[in-house]
Amino acid sequence: MHLRTSFAYASVSALALTLLAQPVIAQDADASASEDDTITVTTRKREESLFEVPIAISAFTAEDLYEAGIENTDDLARNTTGFTMAPLFGNAATPVIRGLSTTIGEPNVGFFVDGVYQSSRLAMEALIGSGVAQVEVAKGPQSALYGRNTFAGAVNYVTAKPANSAGVYAQGTFGTDNLYDLRGGVSGAIVEDKLYVRVGGLARGRDGYYINSLTGNSLDSQQSVALSGSVQFFATPNFENTATVSYEDTSNGDFPLAYATNNATFFPAFGLPPNNQIFQGELPAPTSFAVTPGGFDRENLQLSLQSSLDFGSGYTFTSIFGYNDLSTLTRVDNDYEARSIAFTTTDVDVGEISQEFRITSPGDQRVQWSLGAYYYHQYSKTHANDQRLGTIAGILPFLPGSLAGLVGGGENFNKETTTSKAVFGDITFDVTDRLKLNFAGRFTDETKAVVSDSLSATGVLLGQFVDSADFENFQPKATISYFPTDNWMLYGSVADAEKTGGFNVVTVAGSILPTERTYDPETARHWELGAKGSLLDGKLDVTAALFQIDWQDQIVRAIGATGAILNVNAGETTAKGFEFDFVAQLSENLELEGGFAYTDSAYDSYTFGILGAIGLNPVLDGTRLQFVSEFAGNLSATYTHSINDNLDWFGRVGFAWQSDQSVVQPANSTIGSQSRLDIRSGFTWDNYELTFWAKNVLEDDAALNGVYVPNPAERVDTVLGFVGAGPFTGFTAFSPIVLAPEPRTAGVTLRAKF
Repeated sequence: MHLRTSFAYASVSALALTLLAQPVIAQDADASASEDDTITVTTRKREESLFEVPIAISAFTAEDLYEAGIENTDDLARNTTGFTMAPLFGNAATPVIRGLSTTIGEPNVGFFVDGVYQSSRLAMEALIGSGVAQVEVAKGPQSALYGRNTFAGAVNYVTAKPANSAGVYAQGTFGTDNLYDLRGGVSGAIVEDKLYVRVGGLARGRDGYYINSLTGNSLDSQQSVALSGSVQFFATPNFENTATVSYEDTSNGDFPLAYATNNATFFPAFGLPPNNQIFQGELPAPTSFAVTPGGFDRENLQLSLQSSLDFGSGYTFTSIFGYNDLSTLTRVDNDYEARSIAFTTTDVDVGEISQEFRITSPGDQRVQWSLGAYYYHQYSKTHANDQRLGTIAGILPFLPGSLAGLVGGGENFNKETTTSKAVFGDITFDVTDRLKLNFAGRFTDETKAVVSDSLSATGVLLGQFVDSADFENFQPKATISYFPTDNWMLYGSVADAEKTGGFNVVTVAGSILPTERTYDPETARHWELGAKGSLLDGKLDVTAALFQIDWQDQIVRAIGATGAILNVNAGETTAKGFEFDFVAQLSENLELEGGFAYTDSAYDSYTFGILGAIGLNPVLDGTRLQFVSEFAGNLSATYTHSINDNLDWFGRVGFAWQSDQSVVQPANSTIGSQSRLDIRSGFTWDNYELTFWAKNVLEDDAALNGVYVPNPAERVDTVLGFVGAGPFTGFTAFSPIVLAPEPRTAGVTLRAKF
């Protein structure tokens, strides 16, 4: 066995022996949370108290989501310690937990709805606040039980089930920028005690925050409609079936993106005359936009069928079937300026089907276990059309091959399939009433296949790439948890995680050479020590975790020989840090809640070769990773006051902050620290609630994110100068494209529940 492996698992064993030797700390058992206050989570594939699960989990009930004004995954991340979202190109986002960021390729954080994997994180936005009973964010690898891209953590949306009793919910929101948000639902029994139904809907839209000066119209408007429904049928005390369907249709304008002008590093790149190669310092948020109008459309259909059979002795058989059909259409003027130079249209269709079977033992035995099998198949079809307009198409045949590859448009037709089969399970031993050992593992066999056709701007087939690869892995996890008192738990864990490799197929930024086509799996080992408990007779709940992650064969960004953006196994990283959360009931009316995270995530080894060609040091050992804040925290205070027997007043102030982030590999270009102050206040009476709210009250104006990509406008100018058709400014390898922040917004919400 590898030395590090031996040390890791020996450490958990040593911790077990240490805890066995500890005396029990005498405290009042009544200090633990009351039965009514217990939060139940399903992170380990069975219903458990949040306090008893030896994983760092943030759980938000439907009421928590509403009270905090959480409407999307960005809001969710701001309110979750150790979790950030890095929006990329508007219609995509990189979720980052514990410093494990990735710039391209599949994410390191898996998103699920009722345990069904979702390849699109943003397609689930409509679920928040409409049809969701709870959201669980599990930090650290969840690969043993969840698989698919839970390398750094998992986010599971638990939908609301139909109820036997009748219920009606309605909510209307109106705000600045002509915001409207109308949602509602009804639930009840069609056949009492046997057939329950729940239906809901949402319609949401707003004008843009910014104006497209080229047209004078709104730039970034948004419109969404979502419908959802669920049926629980053939219900008996031992058998339950729930079918769920949801549909979302979104149509947005352009995203507020613009290039920042490079300001540093003169160097004769590739032997061409010099030009600024990079932006140094904090990227300014763009404030003006002039683009050929584009947009982003998305349709998403989700179906699931969950069945649960209790054999009567506590043993449960569970079946979860899932089907997703997602299509997106992105149209973007990707020179981001008034000239008509480059325009890209990307049409993506993704279909997913999954099936899980699981048997779970009773939860009240000294040995508890679960065993499952999983099948997943994804089919995706992508058509990317990168148009180079103006005079460039006409001069391409006369350019040197390397320059033609760098500036020429073209098309990509990609068909990709992923088929994954896995068996998984876990077993928990109650060594004593206070000491538990848990072992979990997952064996996966995953096959990926691709057919990729690359065409020139004139429709000539440049090449076809056809390949397939099979990946097998075993991902174990060992955990020890110790309860020194009834209201405290200490735990330690070590886990291995692996994310499969794949193929580089997107060639709109440059052609891909045969040697650049594939990349291998990446692996990580996670160590964690944590504590959960309560103090002051249950008035203060705290959780804390220390972690270290060794990331090997890391899939990182690279630039190919002709400018293509590639995935390569060229990095090694160590991420370490700690997280602390608390909830304090300061009085009967005042609650304080918050958290703080420190994350040190830096490359141990990474050489980014293209940096040497533009005059920078290509060796990035010791450099912090992109899109990782070293410090982040959140704090909220909620106060309630009873005015009379029927009328209550409430107020909530929430503040979230994160330190600056690197946006490029050498870490000399950043987005500034971000702070967000939200205020909510209102009244509740009978079955009604009226809320006045304001978001980003301090109007923080830091850029939301930035990413370096080739700037087609600068490359066109370079080529025109090279052939004598314009001034020659030299060659710029890439430039930062920057996402503008959301301004201050305000509004009013009225909701009713019966």
